Amino acid sequence: MESKVSTRLIWDGKGLNQGIIDSQYIHKEVERVFPNPLFQTGELFHNTTGNNMRGIANINNHLFKGDNLQVIDYLLQQGYAEKVDLIYIDPPYLSDSKYRSRVTIGDKKDNQVLNRDVFDDDGIKDIDSYLDNIYPRLSLMKKLLTAQGSIFVHLDWHVSHYVKLLLDEIFAPDNFINEIIWCYTGGSGTKRHFHRKHDCILWYARSEDYIFNPQYRPYSQGTLERGLTRVKGDKYRLRKQGAILQDWWVDINKILSPTARENLKFPTQKPAALLKRLIEAASNPDSLVADFYSGSGTIAQVCEELGRNWIICDNSEIALETSLSRLVKNKSRPFTVETIELPAEDEIIKLTLKEPVINAIDKNSCLLSIGINNYIPADVNLQMVKEESPFVPFISFWEIDLNYNGITFNSDLQVCRENNQYDYSLPVDMVVNIPCGEKRSVAVKVYDVFGKTAVDVFTITT
Repeated sequence: MESKVSTRLIWDGKGLNQGIIDSQYIHKEVERVFPNPLFQTGELFHNTTGNNMRGIANINNHLFKGDNLQVIDYLLQQGYAEKVDLIYIDPPYLSDSKYRSRVTIGDKKDNQVLNRDVFDDDGIKDIDSYLDNIYPRLSLMKKLLTAQGSIFVHLDWHVSHYVKLLLDEIFAPDNFINEIIWCYTGGSGTKRHFHRKHDCILWYARSEDYIFNPQYRPYSQGTLERGLTRVKGDKYRLRKQGAILQDWWVDINKILSPTARENLKFPTQKPAALLKRLIEAASNPDSLVADFYSGSGTIAQVCEELGRNWIICDNSEIALETSLSRLVKNKSRPFTVETIELPAEDEIIKLTLKEPVINAIDKNSCLLSIGINNYIPADVNLQMVKEESPFVPFISFWEIDLNYNGITFNSDLQVCRENNQYDYSLPVDMVVNIPCGEKRSVAVKVYDVFGKTAVDVFTITT
């Protein structure tokens, strides 16, 4: 299925930086997360004596923070070549849009600019810079795919025609399977052109032996009433599953309502139903699925529901926090959080804990009281909210490693918000049941609404 490609997209500087990856990057930090979310004060009691989750030798699901070019290169070095059955990416569109994450902290609204969809240091739309960025990434992604693997590249009218030529070159035109048109509704104020209400998803396979599980749609009422036999004869019957889905989809809308349960206030979030359809079509149970522009982590959440293993990556701290919180709240399987990047400059973030209190229940069990005394986010004016504990609305969630080894943070418990309201409802005190007669280090890690983190550690003898 490999065909000769004689037509290619050419631009100034093409290929000059392809394959050149900053060798200074490091695998900076690893956290192992064993989702066990707690939401209410009344629930803040957990018997840990029987918890053997740390004994898992290999964790199959991974959340990476860092430049996806470096992450993909790292995965190839770690033996992931030809291991991934499905890659879905929703890269920038070169739309010149400012994407903001919107949260309400106390009674104040805060908009964090995640990125502006341009590829020029001067803030100007630059197609050459865009192509310089995405070309080597697509080339490396191909190396991750199995012989049965596929890639879905989600774009819109701005650059889909450019990227299709790149995919033709990298995968060969004969490996192009479908251009899926996703149609949706929503408001638009322009009167200068037809409203632009569709995206295109380009599907390429690694080889002709690609995974495909047909997807179906309900028959129309007219088809149900007349059947097929009048036109095609008695040997034709309607399928129980419905009609095989075509390459234009009008039955899944964007996440439009600000109060929708699925809406995480992440600007590029795609509906789970859309990604579920792609994953079910182009992967099998136990397949490995990857998303290197993962945003709010929808791919990981859908893979959890469908029994697929996953790798997701984003370079945004807010994306990392959104995905991590989402996976914890939904009680996903254990996963790692790994950072691959150059060391950042120190930020002024301060976390202080209350003095731990230990009360013996019997000779074997003790109750350990843990609480946050104060948290000062980086570059944030806490006068935004005027309360006795002004730091609480800034905390997205916090987690506890009950036996910290000083190297890898093992998240045993996570204290989460029940919804996306950043108010004072988040508990900052909890009690856990631990064995007596031990010396241990306990670590507490805070994730705030800006994606920043801080850790504090104390040592106790029970």
